[in-house]
Amino acid sequence: MINFLPLIYQDELFFSVICRYKQMCGMVSKRALELDLFQIHNRMGRKSVLFPQNLITFVANLPPNSKLSAQEIILNHTMYPFYTAFLSNEKSDSIFKSMAEGLGKSIENMVGMSGSKVKSNNYLKYCPLCFKEDMEQLGESYWRRLPQVPCAFYCPKHHVLYKNSNVLITDSRVDYLCADEDTCNTDLAVDVYPNQFKELNLKYIENASYLLFHNQKRRDPSFIIKFYIDKLRERGLASMGGSLYINKLLEAFLRFYPSNYLELMQSSIDIEKEGNWLRLFVRNNNKNRSPLRHLLFLQFLNVGVEELFESNKVIGKQTIVVNRTPSYSIEERRKEWLKLIEENPGANRSELKRIGKGLHTWIYTHDRRWYDEVTPIAKTRKKKAETVDWGKRDDECLALAKKAVKRLLHKEGKPIRIIPSNIRREIGAKRWFYSEKLVKTQQYLKEVTEDIESYRVRKIKWAIDEMVKRGEKLTVYKVQLYAGFSGGIKEVRSLIEQELARYY
Repeated sequence: MINFLPLIYQDELFFSVICRYKQMCGMVSKRALELDLFQIHNRMGRKSVLFPQNLITFVANLPPNSKLSAQEIILNHTMYPFYTAFLSNEKSDSIFKSMAEGLGKSIENMVGMSGSKVKSNNYLKYCPLCFKEDMEQLGESYWRRLPQVPCAFYCPKHHVLYKNSNVLITDSRVDYLCADEDTCNTDLAVDVYPNQFKELNLKYIENASYLLFHNQKRRDPSFIIKFYIDKLRERGLASMGGSLYINKLLEAFLRFYPSNYLELMQSSIDIEKEGNWLRLFVRNNNKNRSPLRHLLFLQFLNVGVEELFESNKVIGKQTIVVNRTPSYSIEERRKEWLKLIEENPGANRSELKRIGKGLHTWIYTHDRRWYDEVTPIAKTRKKKAETVDWGKRDDECLALAKKAVKRLLHKEGKPIRIIPSNIRREIGAKRWFYSEKLVKTQQYLKEVTEDIESYRVRKIKWAIDEMVKRGEKLTVYKVQLYAGFSGGIKEVRSLIEQELARYY
């Protein structure tokens, strides 16, 4: 039995409580610590920094007068509320049970983290000013949940950037390290983001806070999709029946969020791809959707996350029935149409439609068979459009593409990746630009298309040059922020280290 437990702070990760307990006891062996807390010989109790397991066993090992429960730990001291907020009750309950009883399943897999394009941070994060206040007021600090929300960049209290500690989240061998002077410091990170990014991210964090601190409800995924359709209908981005105007939605979404911000939020959108995440996001399927993207979508809709969970009625897609009742006599309308034909000898159907306007629509809708019998059909065919000289167009497009590439490479500001879609946008051409008949142009596009690693290196070099001009100190973290990379890409950190080594 455990003789004592440190005072648990608001929003403190359960992992942090164990770290402080270990420090207070002066324990060195992790195996002994886990045996002391969970009465087990394996590491199931600390299966995950964010999603601990075997919590019922841990609570049973507390002193008899302890009021701490497994439910209190899961809801208020783990990332469970954030990652299960948009899952069904059935799935959320299954995850809750696994954390409480320790069923041996990976919680990261169950909440959809493992297969998601949105990755969690590799290191525990903290606010340097919160850390400073804790040390002054409490004499110690602790790991909070809110900074661990994926792509949460700013502390909502101090409006300064969160920083990475040196405590890995993803390494199963990591020790129980406290938030102290060895793992954290009070130095502020250089904020290289524009004010718009800061405002957008603080609103995102506000909604994420609601999931962590207030929301205990769950909504079925089909309910959530219906809610989204209702809100899109209100904004004119869906029909009355609930069919989405997907291209209009994509355009509106990309006007609301700068592309660089979406890249930081691990949610870039390539409108040329039929399978981009936003197109798939608004479809009614059973795939897990990252809570980050739910919050991005709600923010775009200008809807607070609490409105979704407090709503009790949704409509979604619906069938619209229109009863068309003729307001004219068919005989009267027939006479008018025959008179129109007589007064315009030689006119074809298109010309009669233009002359008759509303009359044509009425007859065509309510008396189609008679209309086909009496209305003349054009006898002369339009001249065939001139055949496109694809060879000539290919040469012209090739020249335009080469000029566009030069302009893209020499544009001021953050580098733009050299790919066919960006070249086409720079030229201002439509989708015919991708025609296979433009043989030389397509070959050139293949040759100049920039692979992702080359693009990353070019962005890193640009960031280093810009920072040197500004007289800023060069570190891997600062270059990563300035270049606009998210924190979860290991390959990027490696590339930055290589470029910094060459620079020095």
